[in-house]
Amino acid sequence: MAMEVRVNLLPRLLNEETDVAVVIDVLRATSTMTAALHFGAKKIVPVLSVEEAKKYREDNFEVLTVGERGSKKIDGFDLGNSPRELSEEMIEGKELVITTTNGTVAVSKSKRARKVILASFLNLGSVVRLLKRESGRIELQCAGTDGDPSLEDTLLAGALVSQLEIGHINDSCRISSVLYEAVKDNLESFILENGVHAKRLVSLGFFEDVGFCAKINLYDLVPLWRDGGFVRG
Repeated sequence: MAMEVRVNLLPRLLNEETDVAVVIDVLRATSTMTAALHFGAKKIVPVLSVEEAKKYREDNFEVLTVGERGSKKIDGFDLGNSPRELSEEMIEGKELVITTTNGTVAVSKSKRARKVILASFLNLGSVVRLLKRESGRIELQCAGTDGDPSLEDTLLAGALVSQLEIGHINDSCRISSVLYEAVKDNLESFILENGVHAKRLVSLGFFEDVGFCAKINLYDLVPLWRDGGFVRG
């Protein structure tokens, strides 16, 4: 079966006909979850609400709570939604429960796909290698920001489309891949200068997070959905 790739600039509710869902939230959920698995997290469980995360923690006090609302760390949580906060000493062997404004919503809409993975610039090469072994319908689920498409998610979708070298692509694929090819040599500065969400993060003191999340291939792993959470695949 040939590969059919679709870019969703905002996440669609997928069904079982999707072979692979690739969830993208560059700033910052998929970057943070990828970094956490790199540092040895045992499992990452995404949930939609702060209440769900707290309930999950109540059932297991060893679990670390991670998340943000309005880009800021949630009161009482162990960690915010920043890949730069993480370390092996803090994360290794731990289970994490995470809730974010956009990324965990995109995960929720993707769960019915046969395989669900997370993509960031940090693990771009690993995701491309996995997808090249796949066939059928592959949906790139950009999380967006508060209901609007986001520049950085669209750029990562474009990077995936370009590197997969797909013969037949639709307009959503073409829009994202043309944009990525045009700015790939100045990716970090382009996101910082033009991304609405990036500018908001900078205004809140997360300038270094934006630059970090634009780094390509820092980590060689693919977060894979298995038994209610993401594990290192």
